[in-house]
Amino acid sequence: MRRPSPLDAATLGLAICYLLNDSEELATYRASSARLLRRAPRWVPLTERVRRDGWSQAHVNLAIALIGIHWVGASLAGYRSGGRSAWFQNAAAAWGLHGFVHLAACAAGRGYVSGALTAPAVIAYGAWARRTLRRAGVPSRVSVAGVAASLPVLCAAHTGAELLLAIARPASGTVTVKP
Repeated sequence: MRRPSPLDAATLGLAICYLLNDSEELATYRASSARLLRRAPRWVPLTERVRRDGWSQAHVNLAIALIGIHWVGASLAGYRSGGRSAWFQNAAAAWGLHGFVHLAACAAGRGYVSGALTAPAVIAYGAWARRTLRRAGVPSRVSVAGVAASLPVLCAAHTGAELLLAIARPASGTVTVKP
């Protein structure tokens, strides 16, 4: 088996970094959401239950899996294209920048926020991947709109998680899993 090239490592690194950061979030997002969503502006479309209690662990699990389709898909598109995929390049840039969002949320909340422990790795990955692509002579396809496209994907993951849970929730209000 050959050792992966720096370009292979940069493209597949997005999926690996997602797994690292979102493993932390899987364990801690529920508690952070309970604290942070109470402070969300009223214009943010949240149910009163979510605003009061934060997202359930079932929601967190589903949302992380759904957003993973984006990050892992972009990573694979980058690998298959030798780093030339606009989807990969913009997702990798958005990924690196989102590490700063974790740190800013810590500062604003004056305490730990889910994802903050791995945020330095997220930021470092984003910078390293961009530098690796440049060194390999891969033309940049990063744009403001392309980077910003990850935000509606995040919203869609949370909305999708809520919809899937609503479909799975019987009249009793609990979620059941059928074999």
